[in-house]
Amino acid sequence: MVEATVLIPTHNHGPTVRLAVSSALGQTVTDIEVLVVGDGVPDVTREIMGEITAADDRVRFFDNPKGARHGEIHRHAALASATGRIVCYLSDDDLWTPWHLETMSALLEDADVAHTLPVQIGPDGSITVQVVDLARAQYRRLLLESKNRIPLACFGHTLAMYRRLPHGWRPAPTTVASDLHMYRQFLADETCRAVGGYRPTALILPNPARRTWPVERRLEEISEWQRRMAEPGFELAWHRDIVANLDRQVQWFEATRTWRITGQAMRPVWWWRRKRTAVRLRLGRGGR
Repeated sequence: MVEATVLIPTHNHGPTVRLAVSSALGQTVTDIEVLVVGDGVPDVTREIMGEITAADDRVRFFDNPKGARHGEIHRHAALASATGRIVCYLSDDDLWTPWHLETMSALLEDADVAHTLPVQIGPDGSITVQVVDLARAQYRRLLLESKNRIPLACFGHTLAMYRRLPHGWRPAPTTVASDLHMYRQFLADETCRAVGGYRPTALILPNPARRTWPVERRLEEISEWQRRMAEPGFELAWHRDIVANLDRQVQWFEATRTWRITGQAMRPVWWWRRKRTAVRLRLGRGGR
């Protein structure tokens, strides 16, 4: 058994998967296995994965034909052979900071499901922070009843909890996002212990906003973020950018409205100020 199984689903992004795998292999936790799960991939992905698997025996590639929806059933099949204490996911066009698995491993010491702070990066470099904590009943209810706030690259669970589920990964209804459909299986189990982390550990570069970009532009953007992460002081600067974003969110709420609708609840501005303060304090002590 290894400490962590990393599952990277991939369909048609081709060369970006090389950077995602590099991000997974560059973790401070090295006792890992990386399962790259293909879902009808192009030849360029097969060539890249052939090079990677030959260079590092921690990586395995599952070359599957295109499956229903996002090939969820292929993920379930791959996890049948997983040996990690925990399972974490990385999209083939996102990146992890080097401390992601270290953070997730700590969060999952006393929990079945965990996530880190979701931070999305727009095409213009702007940052959007989604404040969510599955340890709190209101957020758990939000995902069960309404919408998703947790990108796949921020989510993880123990392998033991996954194997207790009635189904595992399977095609979602067309009205439900694939990831959310999976999360709901965990959260519907009342014995499932969920916890949220306030340390940002994943750089989410949403595909819909970049769908028209040529692959060269996607590679350039991801490579630039990878380069920045390797610079001294990146984590501190990253935290400052996130807190500044939260400050701007609160200022906008104060300037435009007293209340904001979140799910089924009305949240006053002071509630958003409190959330900003909570994130700032958590970041100050390492994000736990």
